[in-house]
Amino acid sequence: MIGGPVLLVFLKYPEPGKVKTRLAAEFGAEVAARLYREWVGGVLRAVQAARRTTRVVGYFDGAPAERFTEWAALVDEWLPQPTGDLGTRLAAGFAWGHECGGPILAIGTDCLDLHAFHLAVAVEELRSQDVVFGPTSDGGYYLVGTRRHVPGFFDGVRWSSPHTLADHRGRCRKIGLTVALLPTLDDIDTAADLLAYEARGKGL
Repeated sequence: MIGGPVLLVFLKYPEPGKVKTRLAAEFGAEVAARLYREWVGGVLRAVQAARRTTRVVGYFDGAPAERFTEWAALVDEWLPQPTGDLGTRLAAGFAWGHECGGPILAIGTDCLDLHAFHLAVAVEELRSQDVVFGPTSDGGYYLVGTRRHVPGFFDGVRWSSPHTLADHRGRCRKIGLTVALLPTLDDIDTAADLLAYEARGKGL
């Protein structure tokens, strides 16, 4: 699907003690890893409808590619993440994706309210806007996408903080990029986040 949209799905191998450390502090490393494993599969299944038009790439870390085979049917290909902070890894993935010639989106695996619909809206926004973000209620974002390669796009952002989205929107203003926003969703980092997600699922 050269020239079409590319979706980078950031995921880590669910090794106890290496994933969802804030949840692990409250529930234990084994439980946090089990939950994260479920979320990886859940998010990948939720975006399957997008594969008709979008190339889904498992952007993996924490283990060799063969350790991720249980999800092989849910992605079109695998790409290893480089070392470095989140900005470095995003920049590398976006540079690789834009070489394919189309718009690039990236998501994580801890926003369980994300569905293929959000990806379709994001791709549509990138027809007229330079950048699209899917905000989270904690000041970050669950999705970021760009229409074209933008050198330095991920510079100067305070990652994993309440300032992440604001910093990145400021970066966009500084370099003259137009921005679209998707609906705000919640991701899951803590026990309170998980309980709130479960409550929404029960209609409470």
